[in-house]
Amino acid sequence: MGKHLWTEREDIGPTARAAVGMAYDSARHQAVLFGGVTGSNAFLNDTWAWNGELWTQSEDIGPPARANHALAFDSIRERVVLFGGDIGGSASADTWEWDGTEWTQMADTGPSGRLGHAVTFDSKIKRVVLFGGTTKSGQLLGDTWSWDGTEWTQEQDTGPTARYYHALAYDIVRDRVVLFGGMKSRVLYDTWEWEGSRWSQVADTGPFMRQGHEMVFDGTQVLLFGGSTDTGYLGDTWSWDGKHWTQIQDIGAGPRAWAAMAYDSDRSRSVLFGGNNQNSFLGDTWELYEHS
Repeated sequence: MGKHLWTEREDIGPTARAAVGMAYDSARHQAVLFGGVTGSNAFLNDTWAWNGELWTQSEDIGPPARANHALAFDSIRERVVLFGGDIGGSASADTWEWDGTEWTQMADTGPSGRLGHAVTFDSKIKRVVLFGGTTKSGQLLGDTWSWDGTEWTQEQDTGPTARYYHALAYDIVRDRVVLFGGMKSRVLYDTWEWEGSRWSQVADTGPFMRQGHEMVFDGTQVLLFGGSTDTGYLGDTWSWDGKHWTQIQDIGAGPRAWAAMAYDSDRSRSVLFGGNNQNSFLGDTWELYEHS
């Protein structure tokens, strides 16, 4: 296995923001980014695509401006799926899909309104899986839902404790949804896996406790980057092989949380955009790849 390297790519594109959503559209070979919040607390509703060389803004008017929403790409139906988020006065419960050209609202029934939740596409059951989040009033959620393109179905409730600002990624090789960390009454550091019908805790050692981190699956392992703790922001990178967490020793994109990250399966790159740290909101684009 080669060494993983972070490389800064582009400063021209979306404005600096955090609490932004991004997913990789493998049908159209681009990472799709939507929304977020600026340092002046302005909510955004713009859509951008990254093709590995440059960012392009879409002209389509889609979901209302929001932050702390979640995106996943349904590779069977070839749609980017967006759910929920903070729309200012409340937490949204709407579902939208992006077909590469325009956004379409799909459903307003299903999971309750929430922010700080996470979604990923489970290719084994052919559904987008959603877990957790919090209401605008601070009620923590620990429910699991799946979206088949038509309707949401609530799955079992016994699993990880209710939380928000956690991360999910789908391990295509092992057919497992992997969850790490998040925030409850304290910052968490547990690892769970969902095999299509139930959750199992698989590790309580590995990365330091964190929230607002990002995770992707790179074809062989789950990669985790960054996040925030009680004492500050993190800029470390870890890999999960199904049994063990291993820290990847590389100076990367710099400490940050609430960034957006997606895996470009065509170019074998993890794409990272934005986020915030103790000093500022960020608008930089980085890529992580394995260098032989």
